[in-house]
Amino acid sequence: MNNRNQNNQGDQEQMPNGLFFEILCSAMGLDPESQEASEMIIPAYQEPENGPRPPRNKDLVYYYLVTDDADGARYQTVDIRNRKMKVSAFPGYQLVIICYGPHCLENAHTIRYFLYLDGKGMPRGIMRKHGIYPIPSPGLPAVSWEEDGSLWRKRADLTIQLRKSEERVYEAEQGMVQVAPGVVIHSNT
Repeated sequence: MNNRNQNNQGDQEQMPNGLFFEILCSAMGLDPESQEASEMIIPAYQEPENGPRPPRNKDLVYYYLVTDDADGARYQTVDIRNRKMKVSAFPGYQLVIICYGPHCLENAHTIRYFLYLDGKGMPRGIMRKHGIYPIPSPGLPAVSWEEDGSLWRKRADLTIQLRKSEERVYEAEQGMVQVAPGVVIHSNT
């Protein structure tokens, strides 16, 4: 079963799962078409309580994407020239990666280190081609233990902050301000 075509999150209509599957495969050094990659890297289930319970000795990488609505996570610029208004927005997203298995911490570190490699076929190059930019210096993976039936299972969580470049061009309407007004800042010093 190829996981690149599954959609689990509403946010992924703008940024499809297949793209992040390819990015994670590249970071892990796996061929996206291989059986090993499709069994190891899986979009997270929307309802985890109904998800299958894989064996504890199997390395798995789950991922999902959420919008980052925190203050400062979104910003935009406006450029008005030649009766056209260009609005550039850079909404924030978080790529949440959850690694399970005996090598979960090593897998999380591998993704964290190799996600920023640039060039053709490299994770950052793939993201840039789609207008997605990872914010440098992600936090270290957090290791925890999760109960699985009556046993415990090791897990490592990693969150990567992303920005997506979106642009729109509008025709300027009659009477629209063509130049931004000046701002005067007063200081008592």
